[in-house]
Amino acid sequence: MKTEDLEATGTISQYKAENAIHGQDRDVAKYWTKGQIRIGLIGLENQTQNDPDIALRVISYDGAAYRNELNQGKDRYPVATLVLYFGTDRRWGQKSRSLRNVVGTPDKEFAHFFNNYRANIFEIAWLSDETVAKFKSDFRIVADYFVQMRKNHAYVPSKEEITHVEEVLNLLSAVSGDRRFEITQNETMKGKVNKMEDWLTKALDKATAKGIEEGIEKGMKTGLDKGMARSLVRCVDSLMKNEGYSKERACNVLDATVEEYEEAKKLLSEIAFAI
Repeated sequence: MKTEDLEATGTISQYKAENAIHGQDRDVAKYWTKGQIRIGLIGLENQTQNDPDIALRVISYDGAAYRNELNQGKDRYPVATLVLYFGTDRRWGQKSRSLRNVVGTPDKEFAHFFNNYRANIFEIAWLSDETVAKFKSDFRIVADYFVQMRKNHAYVPSKEEITHVEEVLNLLSAVSGDRRFEITQNETMKGKVNKMEDWLTKALDKATAKGIEEGIEKGMKTGLDKGMARSLVRCVDSLMKNEGYSKERACNVLDATVEEYEEAKKLLSEIAFAI
């Protein structure tokens, strides 16, 4: 599979529950194509914490994609979702990967008819150095960052140049919680930062690292995961800006309340203040 074979597509799908329309949003969705032929749909979910209901989430995303194929009445192609787990404190574990772990073991008379849907979990921070070295894209830099943080709780960057600088810093900012990756983008847009080594020199020092960790820990006491908070705020803001939705309607589409949106914004501002 080559980069040029991937085509971005919409990430939001809808479902009806309790007489209301709700939205669900994948992190990334790409069509895999060969010329005019659509080979498949690949979804990516970024996780910083173990989600015991991941199989239920994935099957709902994939089911919505297949429903879309049915509605279009044309091509039929497979759908696959890959879950990238960036946690460094503990492994994902085997007990929260499949539908059977969520709903329990079916009765013997029913087991024959039960499809045990499994989530494809990739534990990035636990990849071996040999596996990380095999990546040929910028993702090698991302994987190396999390492997080092798991092993050493510190990061020593390589001298490799980053091809897609903005995208790499965006991803690292989202899944690490370190907003300085995002802040540094002002430099990347000017073409001044194209190596992780350069970024470290400009933005990462041990004195402020401690302050960031303390700020994030304080923000987490609100009970709202920082990754979820960032995702909620970005999605609501995007719907208001691009679709002209009111704050209330945007929150409703995402199955959230205005209070949760405001709490998420407050949490993110506290983390930014710590930086």
